[in-house]
Amino acid sequence: MRKLIFGIFVSGVAIYFLSKNFDITEFERLEGKINWWIFPLLFLSNLWAFVPFSIRWYYLLEKKISFAQAFTTAIIGVGLNMVLPARGGDLVRLIMNKRDTELPLTHLLSRIFLEKVMDLGSVVVIGATALFYMGLGQSKNLSLLLLSTLVIVGMIVGLTLVRYFLEPLRKLTKKLFGIIGKHSLYEDKLDHHLVEFSSFLQGDKLLRPVLYSIPTWVLGYAVSYSLAGILIGMPLTFPEALLFMFLGGMGVAIPSAPSGIGVFHAAIISGFIILGRDPGEGLVYATVVHLTQFIITTSLALVAYLYWRWTHGKKIENKNFF
Repeated sequence: MRKLIFGIFVSGVAIYFLSKNFDITEFERLEGKINWWIFPLLFLSNLWAFVPFSIRWYYLLEKKISFAQAFTTAIIGVGLNMVLPARGGDLVRLIMNKRDTELPLTHLLSRIFLEKVMDLGSVVVIGATALFYMGLGQSKNLSLLLLSTLVIVGMIVGLTLVRYFLEPLRKLTKKLFGIIGKHSLYEDKLDHHLVEFSSFLQGDKLLRPVLYSIPTWVLGYAVSYSLAGILIGMPLTFPEALLFMFLGGMGVAIPSAPSGIGVFHAAIISGFIILGRDPGEGLVYATVVHLTQFIITTSLALVAYLYWRWTHGKKIENKNFF
């Protein structure tokens, strides 16, 4: 509840400042400029983005679910993230995968942590590349990259400790839990999962998921950002689409109301300012991207959920039959 209230507050502040600085008549820019024939392509690009995303999740779970299960639950999770606070769709995805595989929830949580590290790392690398490619790598534009890089470094340090210094880490964690009187909780519920997580980080188990991370963003989401510009008669170069994808991804990482309303718009507008373009155009573009993604992903999530329910119903019927 506290996260929800804080998220609503953050989005409320962002919307307040946007409303103070931008006129609603900015949307008159769209009059007669919408290319409706692009919308089916935008729909397909959003659907396509789930393919590498699902393949990565399939390998993160070491093929313990089918690709169809990974694909449908990925769509459901992302769709619900547009509606539920605090990335609640990811939690729903884990619960559904737990039901599909009977894997422990802590096992699934460790995998989604890796997924988020890969996403953050990919987005920062893509954003930095786009900035420098367009000659925008001045120090004033690098503060967000620096902050993101520090977060990534912290995550990598944590993963390195788990991978190479497991035993000292287990001893330290055991002592810390002992100090707070939760020694049995660590021994019974957490220790074996830490060991299992360390085992996953060894060998080539992590290689394939890492390789699918960049294509997930470049060949999936960035294409959608580019098509959204064409949809409203505001064409973007592909590096610009990559930059907006980076800023949008970092914007929704800030705790905010469901689907990052307000903070997403502010992040995209900052990109237009960096590029020296009209920030009013940025508000229009951000709103269109946000609205189309909301409509498309939630619609896909509804269809995927109905399919998931149907397949589970068929499984139950088959079990009862035999």
